[in-house]
Amino acid sequence: MTIPATWKTILHRPEKGRPAIAIASALFTILLALLYLYQPVFFRFLDGKSYDTILISVPPDTAGTSDTPAIIDIDEKSLAKYGQWPWPRYRVALLLDRLIALGPASIGLDTVFAEPDRTSFAVLQKEIYRDLNITVPTEHVPLALMDNDKTLAATLTRGPCVLGYKFTFPEQKFSSNDCLLHPLNVAVIRNDAAETSRGHALFQAHDVICNLRPLAENAVSSGFFNVIPDDDGVLRRVPLLIEYNGKTYPSLALATLIQAKGAKQAYLKITSGGVESLSLNNTVVPLDAKGNLLIHYRGKGKTFQYFSAADILEGRVKKDQIQGRIVLLGTSAAGITDFHATPFDTVFPGVEVHATVIDNILKKDFFSRPSWIPGLELMLVITAGLFSALLLLRTDALWSLFFLGLGAVGLWQGSRWALHDLGIFISPVVPLIALGSNFSFVTLLKYWREEREKRARAKELMLTQDFTIRCLASLTECRDSETGGHILRTQRYVAAICGQLADHPKYSAALDSETIEHLYKSSTLHDIGKVGVPDHILLKPGKLTPEEFEEMKKHTTYGRDAIQRAEEKFGTGKNSEFLRLAKEIAYTHHEKWDGTGYPKKLKGEDIPLPGRIMALADVYDALICQRVYKPPFTHEESIALIVQLKGVLFDPDVVVAFLEVQEEFRNISIELADSEGHHEIV
Repeated sequence: MTIPATWKTILHRPEKGRPAIAIASALFTILLALLYLYQPVFFRFLDGKSYDTILISVPPDTAGTSDTPAIIDIDEKSLAKYGQWPWPRYRVALLLDRLIALGPASIGLDTVFAEPDRTSFAVLQKEIYRDLNITVPTEHVPLALMDNDKTLAATLTRGPCVLGYKFTFPEQKFSSNDCLLHPLNVAVIRNDAAETSRGHALFQAHDVICNLRPLAENAVSSGFFNVIPDDDGVLRRVPLLIEYNGKTYPSLALATLIQAKGAKQAYLKITSGGVESLSLNNTVVPLDAKGNLLIHYRGKGKTFQYFSAADILEGRVKKDQIQGRIVLLGTSAAGITDFHATPFDTVFPGVEVHATVIDNILKKDFFSRPSWIPGLELMLVITAGLFSALLLLRTDALWSLFFLGLGAVGLWQGSRWALHDLGIFISPVVPLIALGSNFSFVTLLKYWREEREKRARAKELMLTQDFTIRCLASLTECRDSETGGHILRTQRYVAAICGQLADHPKYSAALDSETIEHLYKSSTLHDIGKVGVPDHILLKPGKLTPEEFEEMKKHTTYGRDAIQRAEEKFGTGKNSEFLRLAKEIAYTHHEKWDGTGYPKKLKGEDIPLPGRIMALADVYDALICQRVYKPPFTHEESIALIVQLKGVLFDPDVVVAFLEVQEEFRNISIELADSEGHHEIV
């Protein structure tokens, strides 16, 4: 088969109702598109998880990590040597003095000194006197140890130290008005659309937990160390800029980098959608609408070079290991709660987050979501939804599933390629949801429609079956005029008895609703064998001779044989049960409970239940109707005779059921009477 012919085979599938399904699918796709625009929490959660999965799907390029950032770690070793954190500030000053002597380009302190050091001798002297009324002599204590904060402040003046602080966003106040912060010299560039919609693009801080003013005055710069995890608690982005009291302030990582590289001016680009980028010297840093940088993690924690603070204090680190590098002072010790969950690690040191940000900027190795990405994702949602619907409408399920699988792989691999090769995150989540859910939705619609068509076809088939049965029964009616009303009445009698017997525990399993329906319909064929009886016998007005009666008895065999031939041809599925019951009724409805019936002289429960039910219905109708050989019996006379023949001609259980519904029998006989005078007789 040629390729065009193959495609024609795949795509050519004419179906009824396709326009309606296509419209429903389009509306469903529009609903998904609106959900994407609304961005429910669940979608954001899946976006984050897909980003994590794609990020870790390729081993991180740790070889490409910048060697400029270095971390001075107040680790377990340092705490074991010098005691718990926070240390006295004279020791912090000593650590910074040793660091400064090693010649770093800048030092960022991932901590805040918001209150006076209570280990200073002057403070201890006052507290001991206040609490114990004891004056501690301090004349032999060196002046530098009397106030540790002054000692630290003096150290800060000697080096490129950048202090950290923390902005707060609730309305309550934390700081006094004595905070000294270092705003960023930033020029804001807005396009025309942004000018017409001026507003706060950056996060707006309400207050700040800041350093003691003497310390801030002696530091060269400062920056906030706030980080804002996503809703699922994973840290994927950090703010580089925050506004406070009308000024723009840098993060600790950004301030430390600027101090090292000497950037004099920064440029912040804002569009109508929010912040777009920050330019430093020749580096353009892509940011999201609120000024966040999407962090390009290099892997799990300890990716960068760590030096123990104890080794710095004890002089075991050489100058060439630190000189010219950007140094961050922080902690990775257990019990100090500066850890974050990242896509690679559930316990990632906060100080290494700052180091990663610095590394991303130095390497110009960014991940971003440009302002046009939501529009592209929206188009992917619509395209994926319509594509899946079109596939299912034009092809069968197997081909649809194959192409949908290709589409899903394409979306995922395309997103993976965009992140790792272009540094752009295009979320495949909602397009994949559109692809799968629209496929499921259209499949459900098609299944519902096909179920409706199937029920309609079944109904049509049932009507055809009823018509066929009625036609077959009419053959008997044409031969014997007395049979027409008889067929209709006995059909209703059988249904009445079956309904009553179905409540009996002995027969409830055998007489379910479907079986009763089959018995109701097949009972019309109980005398179909009479078409094989000669007219001079069938229509004889007088009593039959023994020979003629023997010929008449053959109608049960004729009926069975006719139905059996139909069963051999069509007896599959539901038809097989219907034909089996029709055959049993036609062949055994003249058998008697005591074994004196015909054609096989079956006795008791050897007679099939359909035959036993039909036998009573047939006899009752014969009794109450006028025949050429007898007058009609009344309803009460018929009941008395049937009760008399209980256990002789009739199954006792069937007789009991008949007595329960005998009034229904009377009403049926009146409703479907052969003559108008029948009502008075019954």
